[in-house]
Amino acid sequence: MARIISFGAYRAKLRARSYWSRHLEFHRWLWGASLDRLSAYIETLKEETKMSDKKDLKIEAPAGQPHMVLTRTFDAPRSLVWRALSQPEHVIRWWGPHTHANKVLKFDWRVGGGWRIQSSMPDGMVIVFHGEYREIEPEWKTVQTFAVEGMYDGQYSVDTLTLEEVDGKTVYKVVSVLPDVAARDGMLASGMELGVVEGFERLDAILVEFKAGQ
Repeated sequence: MARIISFGAYRAKLRARSYWSRHLEFHRWLWGASLDRLSAYIETLKEETKMSDKKDLKIEAPAGQPHMVLTRTFDAPRSLVWRALSQPEHVIRWWGPHTHANKVLKFDWRVGGGWRIQSSMPDGMVIVFHGEYREIEPEWKTVQTFAVEGMYDGQYSVDTLTLEEVDGKTVYKVVSVLPDVAARDGMLASGMELGVVEGFERLDAILVEFKAGQ
């Protein structure tokens, strides 16, 4: 017989854990549970998560559609942003929250090539992200898949990134298409915004280094 756990009890357990522990445990619970209280959970997570500096970050999730759109402006030309996104020695420096230590397991930067990044948290938990490159148009566009190893029964998102340079700055835009609306809402509810915000703060610092070395 399946074990039943109340949403309130589960949320109390989440609060006692680190960001990424909560992220993973929530997803494991989500994929086997009802989504009838998802909206309430999203609002609670928004209350708990404190952001220091979102800048112009926007994450849009159209109602009833299985995708989300993320945009953010970086104070650097497109060529420098592209360098930070396409070279593994730089990717591991900005991937995820400030407290994460990352390791590149695979980075085959070509159409049909795959990537795997291992992310370790202070509490010892390790996550492996992976995907495949489907399109690469230098300094402008990439299309790749995104998945978390050992989760979601092999499901993944397809992420289309475009970079547009405007007055020396770069507008970063990613459209992520997930298998269905429930998967999209689950990703939003996981607290992904904190990882995005802090990862982009780290990327900002790398771009400052790049500009200083020009």
